[in-house]
This record gives sequence, C-alpha cells and structure tokens, in this order.
Amino acid sequence: MRPPRLLLALLAALAALPAMPQASDPVYNIEIIVFRAGSGAGDATGTGIDSLGSGGDSGGSGTARFVGPLAASSLQLGDVAARLRASGAYRPLAHAGWAQTPSPWGSRSGFSLGRVGVSADGLAGTAYLERGQYLHLGFSISVGGASINEIRRIRLGEKNYFDSPGLGVIAVVTAAR
Repeated sequence: MRPPRLLLALLAALAALPAMPQASDPVYNIEIIVFRAGSGAGDATGTGIDSLGSGGDSGGSGTARFVGPLAASSLQLGDVAARLRASGAYRPLAHAGWAQTPSPWGSRSGFSLGRVGVSADGLAGTAYLERGQYLHLGFSISVGGASINEIRRIRLGEKNYFDSPGLGVIAVVTAAR
C-alpha cells in the first residue's frame, strides 16, 4: 500500500523546518553597557528598546532563541553606568539587558543590537552567546570608526570587559531563574 501524496508532502515539509529549541534549553540573562572614551553631550544614555517583532534574526544556522528584554528593575550594572558617567572620562552609549538561549559553539550566530534592545546613534553590530563545553560571549560592534570584534569564554555572574581604542563593553551573563 502506497502512502498518500499529501502525507509525504507533509513529512518532507516538517523535515525541512529548522530545529526548534527544546523547553530544556538553558536561558541566560545578558546585560551590557556600551561606552566610549571621552566626554560630550548628546550621546544616548537610555535603554531604547526597538520594536522586537517575532522570530529571530540570528546570523547563521544556530539555534539561539531570543526570549525577551529584561525589565529595567532587574538590571544589575546601574552602578557601573553611573560611575562611568560620573568619571567624565567615559560616555555610556547604551545600557540594556535581554534573555536568550545560546547558539552552538562556533556558529557565530547572534542577534543584532537593535533586536536585543541596545540602541544608540550610529551603534551597530551583533551580540553572540555560544555554548559548547564552555559558555562564550562575543560582540562584533562599531560606532564612529571604533569597533570591537571579539568572543571569549566567560563565567556566569562575572563582569566581563571587552575593549578596543575608543570603545568598550561591560557585560554580565547570569542563568535565568
């Protein structure tokens, strides 16, 4: 007996769908402050949240899933942003947080800064959270001729500092509860 063509077509379509993250996939909260060296008025210091829409914009074949933005009340780097601002030597450009599942190690599949709520004039790029044997966080971002393109192993709950001449990121990753 031959299976109906509709059933075969349905099975072929299901096989072509990307793998969906499982409910057991770990979710991590990521919080970042993006800043520049020097002082000056007119830079964004808020947490502008772009329209998030639906579906991911991960850059590759990874399976990262964007869960959503973090509430301002749950951000833990506020004191760091205040110290940067008060120093006069640094200008915080953006401070935001979001929750996501990691993509597989080496996929370089991430989310655009706008997608995760990081918004400032001229700031563009991607944030990566990858998990293999270890957890890795990385950024490929630029603003005004300065850029950071780095990914490294991180530990949960520790502040991580990424920098290049004229541009810096302070980030912390925690397990979502």
